[in-house]
Amino acid sequence: MNNTNLLNIAFEDLFKLTLGLIVDDLKVQKHLYHLSLGGLHTTLQLDLYRGIFILAGFKESDITEKLEDWYFEQTQRVNGIEVTSDEQALSDLAVEILEGLLKMRNENYSRKIHF
Repeated sequence: MNNTNLLNIAFEDLFKLTLGLIVDDLKVQKHLYHLSLGGLHTTLQLDLYRGIFILAGFKESDITEKLEDWYFEQTQRVNGIEVTSDEQALSDLAVEILEGLLKMRNENYSRKIHF
């Protein structure tokens, strides 16, 4: 394998990218929530969460229904935030979600190491 083809991304950039995707996913969730309040139901699914999980360090095989349920519970918290006027609250929620994902990833892999 040629090492010149390896992806090289700084940790800080990876962190910012992951947070940015979580913020984008939160905005989509908020928009879909408002559409549903107006009686419009959509089947739009961007599945950003799967990429977020991978960027947070989960292997595809470790993405469980329990992890997905936890993530969706967290994203529903965006419905209490006014995203157009409170960017800080949106960013804070994204940080909390990423911290939770990283904690769950570490717990998942530490269990595998101990078995």
